[in-house]
Amino acid sequence: MIDTRDLRLIKTINDHGSLVRAARVLGMAQPNLTRNLAVLERKLKGRLFERSRQGVIATNLGRALLAEGGAILDSLERLNRHLDGARGQQLQDLPIIAGYHSAESFCLTAIAQMMRQFPELRLQLTAANWLEVPRAILDREATIGVGEIRDLALDPSLSVEKLDALPLAIVGRPGHPLVGRDAVSLADIMAFPFLFSGRMPREIGLPVAQAREAARLAGNLYPAFPALTFERPAALRQLLQHGDALTGLPLCMAIEPMERGEIAILRWNEPWFALQPGIFTLRARALGTMEQHFLDLLRQANRDAVAKARAWCATHGFAPDWG
Repeated sequence: MIDTRDLRLIKTINDHGSLVRAARVLGMAQPNLTRNLAVLERKLKGRLFERSRQGVIATNLGRALLAEGGAILDSLERLNRHLDGARGQQLQDLPIIAGYHSAESFCLTAIAQMMRQFPELRLQLTAANWLEVPRAILDREATIGVGEIRDLALDPSLSVEKLDALPLAIVGRPGHPLVGRDAVSLADIMAFPFLFSGRMPREIGLPVAQAREAARLAGNLYPAFPALTFERPAALRQLLQHGDALTGLPLCMAIEPMERGEIAILRWNEPWFALQPGIFTLRARALGTMEQHFLDLLRQANRDAVAKARAWCATHGFAPDWG
């Protein structure tokens, strides 16, 4: 039995002509996409694509499935638009998906305001790896998505609105060997266990790789990187109390625990060390009044988070030149 996820998988592979690019668009690992395709081909008893170094090309069976499957997806899209219009102001549920950092740094602020202003509205927030956000919007698991927009090969049916970049800060426990030093390099940071939430965008990953090589040559490299991957930024902050590990947090999330004496912020920052969030929606789906209002609240919460970070930088002598 073929379902709509199978059809969307085949359509995305065909549209992009590459399993790697299709996996990025769908927000999944390329080996998982390859396995899903193999399962579908076994189910249909034939190959759907011919593979080559240049990419993939649909076979006769694949073209037949694309012709009928594309029509089915188009019909479902028209049906969903019709239902969206019929619901109009009767909207009672608003499903949202957000990357973990985006969820904890500013999405929850917008959600709290929505709860006060629309008590009849049931909100659902799913926090996920930022790579999963576009796929969830395409599969209509959520109406609005928020997350990192770098390194994504996006499906043309998605609309993406870039928000203001959120500064990230390197934090550790009070009393960490690097805390209080006037000059800290990224190579110095790589000498300690580093905790990370999810996958790094290339814009961050490349300088980090260079800093790790510098630390290795200096004989100061902490071998495992990351020392721990855990998807909850707030939980990573708690782990810092038990050793000399470091992690990156949106600066707006780090200020209050720092003022309480729970963590300390290292005197290091670079323009590229930032979260670049965006809002994901379906182009073909008209948003209702309350959904549009939530987008306005998201934009304002994002601006407020950035303003909070920059004000702290100005007060504490940090260069506010992230993003």
